[in-house]
Amino acid sequence: MAVGLTTALLAACGGGGDDGDGGESGSDGGEATSANLYLYQAPVQFNPLAPGQGAEQLTMSLVYDGLFNLGPDFEPVPRIAESWDVSDDATTYTFHLREGLEWSDGEPITADDVVFTYNLFANPDVASPNVAPFDNVVGFDAVQDGSAETLEGLVAEDEQTVSITLTDPTPGYLAEFGIGFGILPEHVLGEVAPGEIMEHEFWTMPTVSSGPYVMQEFNTDQNVVLEANPNYWTEVGIDTLYLQMLTTDVATAQLATGEIDLVQIAPQDLETVEGLDGVTVGSAPSPGFLRLLVNFTKFEDERIRQAFLMAIDRQGIIDGILGGHGETINSTIMTPWALPDDLETYDYNPEEATALLEEAGFDFDQEVAISYIPGTADRDAAVQVAIENLNAIGVNAVAQQIESANQLSMIENAEYDLMVSGGGFYTPDPTVSANALTCDNVFPAGGNTSLFCNEELDALLAEGAVTADEGERESIYQDAVRMDNQLVPYLWLYVPDTLWASSDRLQGFEPHGDFANGFWNVAEWTVTE
Repeated sequence: MAVGLTTALLAACGGGGDDGDGGESGSDGGEATSANLYLYQAPVQFNPLAPGQGAEQLTMSLVYDGLFNLGPDFEPVPRIAESWDVSDDATTYTFHLREGLEWSDGEPITADDVVFTYNLFANPDVASPNVAPFDNVVGFDAVQDGSAETLEGLVAEDEQTVSITLTDPTPGYLAEFGIGFGILPEHVLGEVAPGEIMEHEFWTMPTVSSGPYVMQEFNTDQNVVLEANPNYWTEVGIDTLYLQMLTTDVATAQLATGEIDLVQIAPQDLETVEGLDGVTVGSAPSPGFLRLLVNFTKFEDERIRQAFLMAIDRQGIIDGILGGHGETINSTIMTPWALPDDLETYDYNPEEATALLEEAGFDFDQEVAISYIPGTADRDAAVQVAIENLNAIGVNAVAQQIESANQLSMIENAEYDLMVSGGGFYTPDPTVSANALTCDNVFPAGGNTSLFCNEELDALLAEGAVTADEGERESIYQDAVRMDNQLVPYLWLYVPDTLWASSDRLQGFEPHGDFANGFWNVAEWTVTE
């Protein structure tokens, strides 16, 4: 995930940013400004149609603007679209683009670019794995079976207006986009055959941008250099960004020397970083959570799952391992308005956990393996705490290290007891969480990796997804959350805070809980010398 120390230092020194004293002119005619930002992985390509790792998503957020983004509160923030309307029955979404939008090369950005982009995502010849937001658009099935080339429900009404018509009411539709789906330039890619577009050279160096920055250099395993987009719809505060591919220890050291301006940090580095002069630490809750998958085919009795959850000192993990930067969670659904205030909290209670296991007839002689991919410090430590806690009530829990290449086959074949899993993007709307809960989404058909199934819960989730009235929808989802809370399909360990450290010279940075969206308001950043 990170390059070697020597390469990292060369990247920082040889390709690093101008400190502003070189006398060059900035975009506003003043002295040029620059900032150095940490990338925790080495990008390979910059293709929003393809599955992207976190560093690629961070970089793409600078180059490709979508219709909207999600702010730290996970509410939509206008980008290319200045506003949007939703029909009363939540089947038609109409987006109004800003006036006078231009690509970085001066060509106009219009509704046709949006339609072109979204049809690429839906095209079976492209075979994008990021097709989910379009499978409910009118005409999707016809595109998939080849009887139509484009989505009937995706229309450029005029140069500044795009409408999307869905087959079913979907009040949580915007949440399905997450942070991806940047708009692509039809005038650059429009003549490329869909079956060939995934291999196009544009993705290695996208120099035509709709975002706040334009890529100038991509130095493999070293850095990415970007210049402010002169045609962006709002003023961009920093002229040049250098995205440095560094190891965590080098990035932390460079915070101390002032060589880097923004780093996402791990909890174990928090104490060190907080002691640095000229550095500010900020945090925001993640939109996902760390959990233990519970093999439903082995632990079907909900009392066993409840007992396991009460046996683990989750608050102790947060306080002791995360330094207090996290919170417990008691439902797979995380959207605040969907959470009732009467949920069982499953506080740490070894005695009650033992009693529940005995009541359920649990076999204390059986081995319960916690499978995990080693290498992430906070997760590794959390596994050890969970094992100690389960051992303390007589459960024969053991650690089982696995290779990442084997994880999905273990889940598909139900060859695990408990398994560490993290991430997700569940905060914006409850519809997103359904993928982890419903019977139809039991892996590999979807993201239900506990192999859990409850048809009554399915019915509530399906009803909530198509209910347009906000009050009714809230009531339905709160009932679904209560059921999810009782059934415990996952052992919800904690929602971690995403930690960011920024130099005091970097102004305007606002922490985001989604690490891949850390640059969400980059156009507003400035630097002071």
